[in-house]
Amino acid sequence: MKKRLKVILGFAIMSMFLFNAVAFAATDFTQLGFTKVVADRNVDAGEAAKLSHSGIKIQIPEGAFSHDVTFQVLEGDNKTFQTVAPAGETVVMNFAFRVIDLETGQLIDKFNKPLTFSFKDRDINTESIYYNFTTAGAAVNNNTASVIDGRTLTHSVGAAPVGWFITSPTKSIKK
Repeated sequence: MKKRLKVILGFAIMSMFLFNAVAFAATDFTQLGFTKVVADRNVDAGEAAKLSHSGIKIQIPEGAFSHDVTFQVLEGDNKTFQTVAPAGETVVMNFAFRVIDLETGQLIDKFNKPLTFSFKDRDINTESIYYNFTTAGAAVNNNTASVIDGRTLTHSVGAAPVGWFITSPTKSIKK
C-alpha cells in the first residue's frame, strides 16, 4: 500500500511539474520583433471588451478570460516580417498579443472564447493573406479563416502562441 501511495504521489508531483512547464510556455512577442505596445486595456474576468488602434479592432467576447488580465496589442516594423514574406507580397501590417494574468503575473496564450481581429486599410484587398509568425521565425499561411469585405480583413483568434502579419500583392499596394 505504501509503495502504491508513493507511486501515485510521485506521479502527481511529476504531473504538476509538467503542467507548470506548459503553463509557463507562453511567449513574450516583444522579443520576436513586435516591440511596440500600440493598444492596451485591463479586462475584468468574464467581461467583454474592445480595443482599437490605427485600423485594428479587437473584440473580446464575454468569458474569454477566467481572471482579470492586461490585454496588449503589439506591433513591430513591417521590414522585420518582410524578410519571411513570399516574393511578390508586401507586408501591410503585423501584430501580436501579450495577455498578462493579473492574478498570477503569467502570460496567457489560450483564450476561453475566440477573439475577433479586424484590420481596415487601403491596401487590403481580395488577394491579401493572413500569416502566422511562429516563434521559430517562420511564416505560415493561415488565410483559410479570413474574411475580406472591401478593405477589411477579419479573422477569429482563439489563442496567441504566434504573432501575425498580413500581406497584399506588391503590385496592388497604393503608393
